[in-house]
Amino acid sequence: MSTKKAEKDNLKNLQDELSGKAREVWLAGLGALSTVEEEGSKLYKSLVGKGESFEKRGKEKIDELMSDVNASYKKVEKKISESFKKTEDEFESNVTKVVKGLGVPTSDEVNKLSDRVQTLTKQVEALANKIDKDTKEPAPKKTAATTAKK
Repeated sequence: MSTKKAEKDNLKNLQDELSGKAREVWLAGLGALSTVEEEGSKLYKSLVGKGESFEKRGKEKIDELMSDVNASYKKVEKKISESFKKTEDEFESNVTKVVKGLGVPTSDEVNKLSDRVQTLTKQVEALANKIDKDTKEPAPKKTAATTAKK
C-alpha cells in the first residue's frame, strides 16, 4: 500500500502543482491584461500628445505659407495696379495727342471757352439793359430858353 499511497501522494502533488501552474497562468494573463490596460492608456495619452504637437506644427506651417501667399498676392496686385495705371496714362496721353492733332479742343479748352462765353453774355446783357434804359428815358423837354438859343 505504500506504493499506492505514494502514487496517491504523487497524484495529489501533481494536481496541486498543475492547479498552482494554472493559477499562475491565470494570474499572468490578468497581469498582462492589466499591463496592456495601463500601458494602453499611457500609449493613448502619448499618441494624443504627439498628435496635438503634430497638428500645432502643421497649423504653424500652414499659417506661415498663407502669410507668404498673401504677401505675394499683395505684391502682384500692386504691380498689376501700377501697370494698369501706367497703361491708362499712356492711353490718355496718346488719345490727347490724336485729338489735338485733329484740331478737336480738349475738355479744358471747351470749359474755358464756355466760361468766357458766359462772361461775355453777361456783359452784352448789361450793355443791352443800359442801352434800353437810355432809349426809354424821355428826351429833355425843350424850353423857351433852349429854343431861343437856336
